[in-house]
Amino acid sequence: MNQLKDKFLLIGIICILLFTTLPILSNFLVTPDEILKLEFQTNVRSQLRFCKQNPIQVYGRNPMGNQLNCFSVLEGEVVLESFFTEEITDPTETQWAFYDSMGKQVFPTVVWEGVDPLVFVSLVRSKRGQFGVQLQKKKDGAYYFYRTKISSWVIP
Repeated sequence: MNQLKDKFLLIGIICILLFTTLPILSNFLVTPDEILKLEFQTNVRSQLRFCKQNPIQVYGRNPMGNQLNCFSVLEGEVVLESFFTEEITDPTETQWAFYDSMGKQVFPTVVWEGVDPLVFVSLVRSKRGQFGVQLQKKKDGAYYFYRTKISSWVIP
């Protein structure tokens, strides 16, 4: 009888661990291997800039950094990869986002099959040159961090 109690106790502990850690681990995902288009809500394309953020917060809605670290998003389709052509000289993690001409952060929408609409908050470039995106669900406001291929992101 004690062996049965021990088995139930072990199963209970495993279930508790799964249910408490799975939601945390599920937020670190990988974007699908397809072209991901960023859709902007208003006609801001002519004023849109992709800028390095001032890293006040760890991730998220940070103010724009030095304007020297901004790229204008010109007309026509643009791949985010085109903004990261040089080798990494700064061994720190950097965070990038979209801003309008007034320096206000702009949040495009991204959707792919099987996922509710997400808001693009920022792009993170790691010390080793890997990329991740911070996205927020429109429906409930939950934040997610996805590892991604920078060549997959397009501004149509």
